[in-house]
Formats: sequence, structure tokens, C-alpha cells
Amino acid sequence: MNASELNERLQNVYQRYLEKTYALEWPEGVSAPLLMHVFEEYTTVPCKILVVGQETHRWGQMSTKPGVPELQSNYARFCLGKAANYGEGRKPRCLTSPFWNFSRALFYNFNNQANGITRKTNGFLWTNISKFDAHATTPSQELQEKNRAGFELLKTEIEIVRPDVVVFLTGTKYNHWLDELFNCERRAILDNNYLSQLVGITLADKPLMFQTMHPRTLVMNKRYHDVLTHLQSSCKELQP
Repeated sequence: MNASELNERLQNVYQRYLEKTYALEWPEGVSAPLLMHVFEEYTTVPCKILVVGQETHRWGQMSTKPGVPELQSNYARFCLGKAANYGEGRKPRCLTSPFWNFSRALFYNFNNQANGITRKTNGFLWTNISKFDAHATTPSQELQEKNRAGFELLKTEIEIVRPDVVVFLTGTKYNHWLDELFNCERRAILDNNYLSQLVGITLADKPLMFQTMHPRTLVMNKRYHDVLTHLQSSCKELQP
């Protein structure tokens, strides 16, 4: 499928999700949902990567009830962290946090043999296991449960965009959702939860799925490059 076809399929799913979500009452400070837009480059790269983070750090407001076109446009303009605009009166800027550096390096390491691929290529996808934040941080357990449909939406997104590799940069705080959504087991690659492969997942098309700590934690504990290296080693058959 090309990007337009994938986005159309996502739009249909997202519309149903928003109708259900906006029918509920939400407290102030809850962000709008993060909805993906597929870039054309994603459909042509040798190895399709989906990076799954924890939650956004501000992403509009749920109370304004933005529609699917607006939310997908926001995602496209954000450009995988290369044009972040938080309404601070400054020009959009490229984010160089450990999360975005890790995501770009991961994508590049898997695809750098293809012509024209750079770390700036919009060739991977990013989403979060929680579709919203609360006051720019992790939603409470009550809010997470209220947004159960948002967690379940992740499975449908994976089935639509069909990545070859999914990497959860979630640490352990969302483990109960991962366990419930995918009925998975963890096969340790590095100890102390630094890198595990998720096996036995309940998806029709089974991508290779991995879980590691948030890249900020990897940097602090000097495991950043170690994790990247072991991810590549674990996916040798996908290398061009």
C-alpha cells in the first residue's frame, strides 16, 4: 500500500476512536490524542520501523476536540521531532533529546544501505502507548483506564502499517498494558530490563517486537549504544 491508502485506513479507525473518546468528559490538562500520519518514505524503505514511546509532552488539548485531519496534520508538521513547535513564540526546532536521537539512529542503522537514506528521512513511524498526556506527563491510572480504547488502538495501528520491527521505548511503567494487549512473554537479551524481545504476541502479522528503557535512562546508565548494537544483531535477517 502507498502512504495515501495507509492514511485512509488509519483515518477510518481514528474517526471511530475520536467519536468514542470525545463522548466522555475529560479534566483540563489532558492533551489531544496522538494520531499518526504515514509519510511516503515509510512505504519504500527496506526495513519498516515503528517506535513506541510512553506519552507526549504536551500535544494540544482534549477539550478542543480536534478532528482527525487536524491531528494527522499536527503529526506531519512535527516531522518526527524535526519541526517541534510548542507555541513558545519561537521557530519550530529539531529535537535532539535522547529519545529522538535514538529513534533516528535506530531507523538509520537498519536502512542506511538504501540509496538516499539519511537520519533526516521520514522513513519510520512513531506513536506512544498512551495516546495522550496529562499536564505534560504520565496520565493517572484512572485516566489510563478511561482511555482503554486508546491503548487498544495501538494493536490496530500495527496491523494497518505492518512494521517489520516495533521497539517499545517505554521502560517498565506500562508493562501491564503491554501484557494485556499482546499477551506476550519477555525473552531477555540484556539484563535488568535493558532489552527484551517480546514473544508469543497476539497479532495476525507478527513483527519483531522489542522493549527497552527510555533512551534518557539508557544514556544515564551508559547502555545507549549497547542496546542499539544488540537490536541490530537480533534482526540480522532484516538487514539489506
